Amino acid sequence: MKVRELQEHLSKLNQDLDVLCYSEHDSLIPDGQLFRLLNIEAISTTDSERVRLDDGTPYLKIGKSPSSVVLALLEVGPNF
Repeated sequence: MKVRELQEHLSKLNQDLDVLCYSEHDSLIPDGQLFRLLNIEAISTTDSERVRLDDGTPYLKIGKSPSSVVLALLEVGPNF
């Protein structure tokens, strides 16, 4: 999702609402639960390359290089 798209979606909501993230992805869900709830802790940008590890896991190679692009990052955590 692009920053512009995120802003468009959020601009349609009550501006005083809290924002939380959640995932239903099996690798992120604790046993016995249906979803994982995450709080947005920080927003930043970084020069990075999107890569996949040998096992297929998405990863970032952080740093400026001929192949890097600027990405917006939402840092999330389990506490809210």
